[in-house]
Amino acid sequence: MKVLVIGGGGREHALARKFKQSPNVSQVYCAPGNPGMKADGIDQVPLAVDQLDELLDWAQARGIDWTFVGPEQPLFLGIVDRFRAAGQKIFGPTQAAARLESSKKFAKEILLKHGIPTADYRSFEDLAAAQAYVRTASFPLVVKADGPAAGKGVVIAQNLDEAEAALADMLADKRYGAQSQVVVEEYLTGPEFSFFSLVHDGQVLHLPTAQDHKRAYDQDRGPNTGGMGAYAPVSFVDEALYQEVVTTIVEPTLRAMEAAGHPYSGVLYTGLMLTAAGPKVIEFNTRFGDPETQILMPLLADDFADTISQLLDGQPAQVTLKEDRPSLGVVLAAEGYPNPYVKGMDLSPLVQRCPADISLVYAGVGELSGHLTAQGGRILMAVAQGDDLAQAAQRVYAYLDQEAIPQTFYRHDIGSQAITRPKEEKIT
Repeated sequence: MKVLVIGGGGREHALARKFKQSPNVSQVYCAPGNPGMKADGIDQVPLAVDQLDELLDWAQARGIDWTFVGPEQPLFLGIVDRFRAAGQKIFGPTQAAARLESSKKFAKEILLKHGIPTADYRSFEDLAAAQAYVRTASFPLVVKADGPAAGKGVVIAQNLDEAEAALADMLADKRYGAQSQVVVEEYLTGPEFSFFSLVHDGQVLHLPTAQDHKRAYDQDRGPNTGGMGAYAPVSFVDEALYQEVVTTIVEPTLRAMEAAGHPYSGVLYTGLMLTAAGPKVIEFNTRFGDPETQILMPLLADDFADTISQLLDGQPAQVTLKEDRPSLGVVLAAEGYPNPYVKGMDLSPLVQRCPADISLVYAGVGELSGHLTAQGGRILMAVAQGDDLAQAAQRVYAYLDQEAIPQTFYRHDIGSQAITRPKEEKIT
Protein backbone atom coordinates (compact mmCIF):
# COMPACT_ATOMS: atom_id res chain seq x y z
CA MET A 1 0.00 0.00 0.00
CA LYS A 2 0.96 3.61 -0.54
CA VAL A 3 -0.32 5.96 2.16
CA LEU A 4 -0.57 9.75 2.28
CA VAL A 5 -0.66 11.62 5.60
CA ILE A 6 -1.85 15.22 5.50
CA GLY A 7 0.05 17.54 7.85
CA GLY A 8 3.56 18.32 8.93
CA GLY A 9 3.83 18.30 12.72
CA GLY A 10 4.57 15.86 15.51
CA ARG A 11 1.16 14.23 15.30
CA GLU A 12 1.69 13.48 11.61
CA HIS A 13 5.23 12.22 12.21
CA ALA A 14 3.94 9.77 14.82
CA LEU A 15 1.17 8.55 12.51
CA ALA A 16 3.42 8.25 9.45
CA ARG A 17 6.06 6.39 11.46
CA LYS A 18 3.43 3.95 12.72
CA PHE A 19 2.07 3.36 9.20
CA LYS A 20 5.64 2.86 7.88
CA GLN A 21 6.16 0.01 10.34
CA SER A 22 3.51 -2.06 8.55
CA PRO A 23 4.88 -4.81 6.27
CA ASN A 24 1.92 -4.08 3.99
CA VAL A 25 2.92 -0.47 3.40
CA SER A 26 5.47 0.17 0.67
CA GLN A 27 5.67 3.94 1.08
CA VAL A 28 4.36 6.70 3.32
CA TYR A 29 4.18 10.28 2.09
CA CYS A 30 3.49 13.33 4.25
CA ALA A 31 2.21 16.65 2.93
CA PRO A 32 3.99 18.86 3.71
CA GLY A 33 5.84 16.81 6.34
CA ASN A 34 9.08 18.06 7.90
CA PRO A 35 12.78 17.19 7.50
CA GLY A 36 12.84 15.21 10.75
CA MET A 37 10.74 12.51 9.08
CA LYS A 38 13.50 11.56 6.63
CA ALA A 39 15.19 9.18 9.05
CA ASP A 40 12.02 7.06 9.07
CA GLY A 41 11.90 6.84 5.29
CA ILE A 42 8.88 9.15 5.04
CA ASP A 43 8.81 11.27 1.88
CA GLN A 44 7.83 14.92 2.07
CA VAL A 45 5.32 16.29 -0.43
CA PRO A 46 5.69 20.06 -1.02
CA LEU A 47 1.98 20.85 -0.72
CA ALA A 48 0.23 22.81 2.02
CA VAL A 49 -2.67 21.27 3.93
CA ASP A 50 -5.13 23.76 2.42
CA GLN A 51 -4.22 22.98 -1.22
CA LEU A 52 -7.09 20.56 -1.60
CA ASP A 53 -7.20 20.35 -5.40
CA GLU A 54 -3.45 19.88 -5.65
CA LEU A 55 -3.44 17.23 -2.92
CA LEU A 56 -6.20 15.31 -4.68
CA ASP A 57 -4.42 15.50 -8.04
CA TRP A 58 -1.18 14.35 -6.44
CA ALA A 59 -2.84 11.40 -4.66
CA GLN A 60 -4.54 10.28 -7.88
CA ALA A 61 -1.36 10.61 -9.95
CA ARG A 62 0.72 8.60 -7.43
CA GLY A 63 -1.86 5.84 -6.94
CA ILE A 64 -2.27 6.49 -3.23
CA ASP A 65 -4.35 3.70 -1.64
CA TRP A 66 -5.73 5.90 1.12
CA THR A 67 -5.16 9.21 2.86
CA PHE A 68 -5.17 10.01 6.59
CA VAL A 69 -5.87 13.61 7.64
CA GLY A 70 -3.90 14.89 10.62
CA PRO A 71 -4.78 18.57 11.26
CA GLU A 72 -8.11 20.31 11.51
CA GLN A 73 -7.86 22.93 8.76
CA PRO A 74 -8.26 20.62 5.73
CA LEU A 75 -11.18 18.89 7.46
CA PHE A 76 -12.94 22.22 7.98
CA LEU A 77 -12.32 23.03 4.30
CA GLY A 78 -13.93 19.78 3.14
CA ILE A 79 -11.00 17.63 2.05
CA VAL A 80 -12.87 14.42 2.87
CA ASP A 81 -15.85 15.43 0.73
CA ARG A 82 -13.49 16.37 -2.12
CA PHE A 83 -11.52 13.09 -2.03
CA ARG A 84 -14.61 10.91 -1.66
CA ALA A 85 -16.32 12.59 -4.60
CA ALA A 86 -13.27 11.67 -6.72
CA GLY A 87 -13.33 8.04 -5.52
CA GLN A 88 -10.28 8.39 -3.26
CA LYS A 89 -10.29 6.59 0.09
CA ILE A 90 -9.69 8.98 2.98
CA PHE A 91 -10.04 8.67 6.76
CA GLY A 92 -11.71 11.63 8.41
CA PRO A 93 -15.05 13.40 8.89
CA THR A 94 -16.96 15.29 6.24
CA GLN A 95 -17.01 19.07 6.39
CA ALA A 96 -20.48 18.97 7.95
CA ALA A 97 -19.44 16.43 10.62
CA ALA A 98 -16.24 18.36 11.35
CA ARG A 99 -18.47 21.13 12.73
CA LEU A 100 -18.27 19.21 16.02
CA GLU A 101 -14.90 20.91 16.32
CA SER A 102 -15.17 23.93 14.03
CA SER A 103 -18.32 25.28 15.75
CA LYS A 104 -18.50 25.31 19.53
CA LYS A 105 -22.17 26.31 19.30
CA PHE A 106 -23.01 23.38 17.01
CA ALA A 107 -21.30 20.95 19.40
CA LYS A 108 -23.13 22.36 22.43
CA GLU A 109 -26.47 22.15 20.64
CA ILE A 110 -25.86 18.48 19.82
CA LEU A 111 -24.85 17.72 23.40
CA LEU A 112 -27.71 19.50 25.14
CA LYS A 113 -30.39 18.32 22.70
CA HIS A 114 -29.45 14.70 23.38
CA GLY A 115 -28.79 15.00 27.11
CA ILE A 116 -25.07 14.34 26.88
CA PRO A 117 -23.24 15.70 29.95
CA THR A 118 -21.52 19.05 29.39
CA ALA A 119 -21.28 22.53 30.89
CA ASP A 120 -24.20 24.95 30.65
CA TYR A 121 -23.67 27.73 28.12
CA ARG A 122 -24.97 30.79 26.29
CA SER A 123 -23.96 31.92 22.79
CA PHE A 124 -23.75 35.49 21.50
CA GLU A 125 -23.20 37.34 18.25
CA ASP A 126 -23.57 40.83 19.72
CA LEU A 127 -20.72 42.16 21.87
CA ALA A 128 -22.96 44.36 24.01
CA ALA A 129 -25.31 41.48 24.77
CA ALA A 130 -22.42 39.21 25.68
CA GLN A 131 -20.90 41.84 27.97
CA ALA A 132 -24.26 42.42 29.65
CA TYR A 133 -24.54 38.70 30.34
CA VAL A 134 -21.08 38.31 31.90
CA ARG A 135 -21.75 41.29 34.19
CA THR A 136 -24.38 39.13 35.92
CA ALA A 137 -22.40 35.87 35.81
CA SER A 138 -20.45 34.03 38.48
CA PHE A 139 -16.70 33.61 38.02
CA PRO A 140 -14.63 31.95 36.82
CA LEU A 141 -16.29 31.25 33.48
CA VAL A 142 -15.06 30.10 30.07
CA VAL A 143 -15.20 32.20 26.90
CA LYS A 144 -14.75 30.37 23.58
CA ALA A 145 -14.51 31.65 20.03
CA ASP A 146 -17.10 29.83 17.94
CA GLY A 147 -15.03 28.69 15.01
CA PRO A 148 -11.60 27.41 13.97
CA ALA A 149 -8.97 28.93 16.23
CA ALA A 150 -5.96 26.63 15.75
CA GLY A 151 -6.36 25.09 19.20
CA LYS A 152 -6.56 28.50 20.85
CA GLY A 153 -9.55 30.82 21.25
CA VAL A 154 -10.43 29.63 24.78
CA VAL A 155 -10.10 31.97 27.77
CA ILE A 156 -10.76 31.04 31.40
CA ALA A 157 -11.89 34.39 32.77
CA GLN A 158 -11.32 34.79 36.50
CA ASN A 159 -13.16 38.10 36.74
CA LEU A 160 -15.30 40.57 34.82
CA ASP A 161 -12.36 42.49 33.35
CA GLU A 162 -10.87 39.32 31.87
CA ALA A 163 -14.23 38.21 30.49
CA GLU A 164 -14.94 41.55 28.83
CA ALA A 165 -11.43 41.65 27.35
CA ALA A 166 -11.87 38.12 25.94
CA LEU A 167 -15.21 39.02 24.39
CA ALA A 168 -13.74 42.13 22.79
CA ASP A 169 -10.81 40.12 21.44
CA MET A 170 -13.12 37.56 19.86
CA LEU A 171 -16.09 39.60 18.64
CA ALA A 172 -14.65 43.04 17.97
CA ASP A 173 -10.94 42.51 17.24
CA LYS A 174 -11.35 39.06 15.62
CA ARG A 175 -8.15 37.95 17.33
CA TYR A 176 -8.84 34.27 16.68
CA GLY A 177 -10.16 34.60 13.13
CA ALA A 178 -13.40 35.66 11.52
CA GLN A 179 -15.73 34.19 14.15
CA SER A 180 -19.05 35.97 14.46
CA GLN A 181 -20.14 34.23 17.68
CA VAL A 182 -18.81 33.32 21.10
CA VAL A 183 -19.84 30.65 23.56
CA VAL A 184 -19.78 31.51 27.26
CA GLU A 185 -19.68 28.39 29.43
CA GLU A 186 -20.01 27.39 33.03
CA TYR A 187 -16.59 26.68 34.53
CA LEU A 188 -16.16 23.02 35.44
CA THR A 189 -13.67 21.66 37.95
CA GLY A 190 -11.88 18.34 38.05
CA PRO A 191 -9.07 16.51 36.25
CA GLU A 192 -9.14 16.47 32.45
CA PHE A 193 -8.50 13.56 30.13
CA SER A 194 -8.75 12.76 26.43
CA PHE A 195 -10.70 9.88 24.90
CA PHE A 196 -10.07 8.78 21.29
CA SER A 197 -12.33 6.72 19.06
CA LEU A 198 -11.87 5.49 15.48
CA VAL A 199 -15.18 5.55 13.63
CA HIS A 200 -16.17 4.42 10.15
CA ASP A 201 -19.30 2.98 8.59
CA GLY A 202 -20.77 1.56 11.80
CA GLN A 203 -17.53 0.36 13.39
CA VAL A 204 -16.20 2.11 16.50
CA LEU A 205 -12.84 1.32 18.09
CA HIS A 206 -11.70 3.00 21.32
CA LEU A 207 -8.09 3.78 22.22
CA PRO A 208 -6.39 4.30 25.60
CA THR A 209 -7.09 7.49 27.52
CA ALA A 210 -4.44 10.21 27.63
CA GLN A 211 -3.78 13.41 29.54
CA ASP A 212 -2.32 16.52 27.90
CA HIS A 213 -0.53 19.34 29.73
CA LYS A 214 -1.50 22.66 28.13
CA ARG A 215 0.16 25.31 30.27
CA ALA A 216 3.61 26.45 29.24
CA TYR A 217 5.37 26.15 32.58
CA ASP A 218 5.69 23.81 35.54
CA GLN A 219 2.81 23.48 38.00
CA ASP A 220 0.35 24.47 35.26
CA ARG A 221 1.49 28.08 35.17
CA GLY A 222 1.83 30.40 32.21
CA PRO A 223 -0.19 30.73 29.01
CA ASN A 224 -2.06 27.94 27.29
CA THR A 225 -0.14 26.23 24.49
CA GLY A 226 -0.82 23.54 21.92
CA GLY A 227 0.43 21.05 24.51
CA MET A 228 3.74 20.70 26.38
CA GLY A 229 3.58 16.97 27.04
CA ALA A 230 1.27 14.04 27.66
CA TYR A 231 1.04 10.55 29.09
CA ALA A 232 -1.15 7.48 28.65
CA PRO A 233 -3.06 5.67 29.91
CA VAL A 234 -4.62 7.90 32.58
CA SER A 235 -4.31 6.27 35.99
CA PHE A 236 -7.63 7.47 37.48
CA VAL A 237 -9.71 6.20 34.53
CA ASP A 238 -10.65 2.67 35.58
CA GLU A 239 -12.70 0.26 33.50
CA ALA A 240 -16.01 1.45 34.97
CA LEU A 241 -15.28 5.11 34.12
CA TYR A 242 -14.00 4.13 30.67
CA GLN A 243 -17.24 2.30 29.90
CA GLU A 244 -19.29 5.17 31.33
CA VAL A 245 -17.66 7.51 28.82
CA VAL A 246 -18.43 5.07 25.99
CA THR A 247 -22.09 4.53 26.90
CA THR A 248 -23.11 8.00 28.14
CA ILE A 249 -21.01 10.24 25.90
CA VAL A 250 -19.33 8.72 22.83
CA GLU A 251 -22.10 6.40 21.63
CA PRO A 252 -24.89 8.98 22.17
CA THR A 253 -22.82 11.58 20.30
CA LEU A 254 -22.41 9.29 17.31
CA ARG A 255 -26.14 8.52 17.32
CA ALA A 256 -26.87 12.26 17.56
CA MET A 257 -24.69 12.99 14.55
CA GLU A 258 -26.44 10.26 12.59
CA ALA A 259 -29.83 11.71 13.54
CA ALA A 260 -28.66 15.17 12.47
CA GLY A 261 -27.85 13.84 9.00
CA HIS A 262 -24.08 14.01 9.49
CA PRO A 263 -22.89 10.43 10.17
CA TYR A 264 -19.45 10.56 11.70
CA SER A 265 -16.30 9.04 10.27
CA GLY A 266 -12.67 9.39 11.30
CA VAL A 267 -11.06 10.12 14.66
CA LEU A 268 -13.34 11.49 17.37
CA TYR A 269 -11.38 13.15 20.16
CA THR A 270 -13.56 13.73 23.21
CA GLY A 271 -12.05 16.15 25.72
CA LEU A 272 -13.48 15.37 29.15
CA MET A 273 -13.45 16.61 32.71
CA LEU A 274 -14.18 14.28 35.59
CA THR A 275 -16.45 16.44 37.75
CA ALA A 276 -18.12 15.56 41.04
CA ALA A 277 -21.22 14.71 38.96
CA GLY A 278 -19.27 12.41 36.62
CA PRO A 279 -17.51 12.90 33.26
CA LYS A 280 -18.59 15.89 31.18
CA VAL A 281 -17.59 16.98 27.68
CA ILE A 282 -15.34 20.03 27.47
CA GLU A 283 -14.88 19.91 23.72
CA PHE A 284 -14.68 17.69 20.66
CA ASN A 285 -11.86 17.55 18.15
CA THR A 286 -12.45 15.79 14.87
CA ARG A 287 -8.90 14.46 14.55
CA PHE A 288 -6.12 13.08 16.73
CA GLY A 289 -4.67 15.37 19.37
CA ASP A 290 -1.16 16.71 19.45
CA PRO A 291 0.79 15.77 21.59
CA GLU A 292 -1.39 12.79 22.62
CA THR A 293 -0.88 10.97 19.31
CA GLN A 294 2.86 10.82 19.89
CA ILE A 295 2.47 8.86 23.13
CA LEU A 296 -0.50 6.75 22.00
CA MET A 297 0.98 5.25 18.84
CA PRO A 298 3.72 3.27 20.66
CA LEU A 299 1.06 1.60 22.82
CA LEU A 300 -0.78 -0.01 19.89
CA ALA A 301 0.21 -3.62 19.23
CA ASP A 302 -1.73 -3.92 15.99
CA ASP A 303 -0.61 -3.06 12.49
CA PHE A 304 -2.25 0.37 12.55
CA ALA A 305 -2.15 0.74 8.76
CA ASP A 306 -4.11 -2.52 8.48
CA THR A 307 -6.59 -1.25 11.06
CA ILE A 308 -7.30 1.89 9.00
CA SER A 309 -7.48 -0.15 5.77
CA GLN A 310 -9.98 -2.54 7.33
CA LEU A 311 -12.15 0.30 8.58
CA LEU A 312 -12.15 2.00 5.18
CA ASP A 313 -12.95 -1.30 3.44
CA GLY A 314 -15.78 -2.19 5.82
CA GLN A 315 -13.94 -5.21 7.20
CA PRO A 316 -13.85 -6.15 10.91
CA ALA A 317 -11.06 -4.19 12.61
CA GLN A 318 -9.57 -4.14 16.08
CA VAL A 319 -7.21 -2.22 18.31
CA THR A 320 -5.03 -4.24 20.66
CA LEU A 321 -2.69 -2.74 23.22
CA LYS A 322 0.82 -3.85 24.04
CA GLU A 323 1.59 -5.08 27.52
CA ASP A 324 0.84 -2.64 30.34
CA ARG A 325 3.67 -0.16 29.71
CA PRO A 326 2.70 3.50 30.14
CA SER A 327 3.93 6.07 27.64
CA LEU A 328 5.06 9.62 28.39
CA GLY A 329 6.36 12.45 26.22
CA VAL A 330 7.80 15.91 26.84
CA VAL A 331 7.83 18.73 24.29
CA LEU A 332 10.95 20.78 23.70
CA ALA A 333 9.80 24.31 22.83
CA ALA A 334 11.49 27.46 21.58
CA GLU A 335 12.11 30.33 23.97
CA GLY A 336 9.11 32.67 23.86
CA TYR A 337 6.52 30.09 22.80
CA PRO A 338 3.48 30.36 22.61
CA ASN A 339 4.21 34.02 21.89
CA PRO A 340 6.82 35.09 19.29
CA TYR A 341 9.74 32.72 19.63
CA VAL A 342 13.34 32.34 18.51
CA LYS A 343 14.40 30.11 15.62
CA GLY A 344 17.46 28.54 14.08
CA MET A 345 18.98 26.64 17.01
CA ASP A 346 21.07 23.63 16.00
CA LEU A 347 19.48 20.44 17.33
CA SER A 348 22.44 18.15 16.51
CA PRO A 349 23.63 17.67 20.13
CA LEU A 350 20.19 16.40 21.15
CA VAL A 351 19.69 14.22 18.08
CA GLN A 352 23.14 12.63 18.15
CA ARG A 353 22.96 11.48 21.76
CA CYS A 354 19.43 10.07 21.66
CA PRO A 355 19.44 6.65 23.38
CA ALA A 356 17.60 3.57 22.16
CA ASP A 357 14.86 3.87 24.78
CA ILE A 358 13.86 7.38 23.61
CA SER A 359 11.87 8.14 20.49
CA LEU A 360 12.13 11.63 18.99
CA VAL A 361 9.05 12.92 17.17
CA TYR A 362 9.70 16.05 15.13
CA ALA A 363 7.38 19.02 14.64
CA GLY A 364 8.81 22.53 14.15
CA VAL A 365 12.12 21.65 12.51
CA GLY A 366 14.03 22.72 9.42
CA GLU A 367 17.28 21.59 7.86
CA LEU A 368 20.53 23.44 7.32
CA SER A 369 23.69 21.79 5.93
CA GLY A 370 22.31 18.38 6.81
CA HIS A 371 21.53 19.34 10.41
CA LEU A 372 18.07 19.73 11.94
CA THR A 373 17.32 23.20 13.26
CA ALA A 374 14.51 24.68 15.34
CA GLN A 375 11.92 26.48 13.22
CA GLY A 376 8.64 26.17 15.15
CA GLY A 377 7.34 26.93 18.62
CA ARG A 378 7.05 23.27 19.53
CA ILE A 379 10.24 21.78 18.13
CA LEU A 380 10.11 18.09 18.99
CA MET A 381 8.87 15.62 21.56
CA ALA A 382 10.91 13.05 23.47
CA VAL A 383 8.84 9.92 24.17
CA ALA A 384 9.52 6.84 26.27
CA GLN A 385 7.70 3.85 27.69
CA GLY A 386 8.37 2.16 31.00
CA ASP A 387 7.29 -0.58 33.37
CA ASP A 388 5.39 2.22 35.09
CA LEU A 389 4.87 5.92 34.48
CA ALA A 390 7.68 6.91 36.83
CA GLN A 391 10.19 4.89 34.80
CA ALA A 392 8.96 6.39 31.54
CA ALA A 393 9.31 9.90 32.99
CA GLN A 394 12.77 9.13 34.38
CA ARG A 395 13.98 8.01 30.96
CA VAL A 396 12.71 11.12 29.18
CA TYR A 397 14.07 13.56 31.75
CA ALA A 398 17.43 11.80 32.09
CA TYR A 399 17.82 12.39 28.36
CA LEU A 400 16.57 15.98 28.17
CA ASP A 401 18.45 17.09 31.29
CA GLN A 402 21.86 15.99 29.99
CA GLU A 403 22.63 18.93 27.76
CA ALA A 404 20.45 21.96 27.19
CA ILE A 405 19.82 23.32 23.72
CA PRO A 406 20.23 27.12 23.95
CA GLN A 407 17.04 29.18 23.81
CA THR A 408 14.72 26.23 24.39
CA PHE A 409 12.67 25.07 27.38
CA TYR A 410 10.46 22.20 28.53
CA ARG A 411 8.25 21.38 31.47
CA HIS A 412 9.77 19.25 34.21
CA ASP A 413 6.54 17.86 35.68
CA ILE A 414 4.73 16.03 32.89
CA GLY A 415 2.75 13.21 34.49
CA SER A 416 3.99 14.08 37.98
CA GLN A 417 0.54 14.18 39.59
CA ALA A 418 -0.25 10.71 38.26
CA ILE A 419 3.10 9.41 39.45
CA THR A 420 2.64 10.69 43.00
CA ARG A 421 -1.04 9.72 43.24
CA PRO A 422 -1.64 6.22 44.65
CA LYS A 423 -2.85 3.96 41.84
CA GLU A 424 -5.98 2.91 43.69
CA GLU A 425 -7.02 6.49 44.49
CA LYS A 426 -10.29 7.50 42.87
CA ILE A 427 -11.02 11.07 41.79
CA THR A 428 -14.37 12.38 43.05
